[in-house]
Amino acid sequence: MQIQRLKAEREAIINEVKRRLKLDVNDTEHDYLIGTYVDEVGLRIMNYCNITVIPDELSYTWVAMVASAVSTEQINVLRPPVAPVEAFEVKIGDTSIKPAPAAKTAPATPTVAVIEGVLRDYQGELNAFRRLRW
Repeated sequence: MQIQRLKAEREAIINEVKRRLKLDVNDTEHDYLIGTYVDEVGLRIMNYCNITVIPDELSYTWVAMVASAVSTEQINVLRPPVAPVEAFEVKIGDTSIKPAPAAKTAPATPTVAVIEGVLRDYQGELNAFRRLRW
């Protein structure tokens, strides 16, 4: 029962992140990538708040944190930049100018720096749910 609830909650978070990022909810191409961020941010929320289950009241904060992390690190993967139609080299005398190389893709997993930055951005909202550890 608990596992089914967690799977349904995870899918709901993924779909809401897609809506916030203006991605097609029915397109499952990036579900694994977004799901990785959902899991990572969820774990960080539980560790920061010293809780074992994320309460429903934190679901919108969770979605906002995931959307922020994904858009910071993976926006080129979700929305690839449009390649120039014509890539050519301009040469005048002994000086030549070429187009810049295409942007490299982001890592397939969340980086610690981005997750920590998002966690700091949302500390005010998370502090209300933080528990003492004895």
